[in-house]
Amino acid sequence: MEILIFSDSHGRTEGMRAVLSRQVSPPSAVMHLGDGVRDTGALALGEIPLYMVRGNCDGFLYGVEGPVPEECLTSIGGHLFFLTHGARYGVKGGLGGLLRAALQKGADIVLFGHTHRPYLEILPAGTEAEGQTLTRPVYLFNPGSIGQGGERTFGMLTLKDGAVLFSHGVL
Repeated sequence: MEILIFSDSHGRTEGMRAVLSRQVSPPSAVMHLGDGVRDTGALALGEIPLYMVRGNCDGFLYGVEGPVPEECLTSIGGHLFFLTHGARYGVKGGLGGLLRAALQKGADIVLFGHTHRPYLEILPAGTEAEGQTLTRPVYLFNPGSIGQGGERTFGMLTLKDGAVLFSHGVL
């Protein structure tokens, strides 16, 4: 399973369209982590599932299935995903609040945006975090910004045979 991850497109759809057009095979899902969720309407996803959360610049939006949430908790491939833009948790000043919320929800894959900077941190099982010992790895991932900045970046997550592999791409 391969999941494309975008964030912070800020009205610029060409980057997401370019990434999608360069895929050898269609992704299993696409995720947008806010600040430009309207931009996903310009993507020809067909039957590809789209997960999205709104960011601090999105306002109150409606998607196909109703209001676009600030957060999303979903299970995919045996993992519990926590999607958020990150502004609510002050991620520009540190990830403690985000990690605390993710652990309270039981998530092991945490996806966020807002900083416009690619980021990956893996907390191995056995790590002490927020007053608890992790029983399985927790992944914190930010794809960066597909719409702004010098390097427009995105993320790819591959789940295969129990392995979790994140990568960043540059447009």
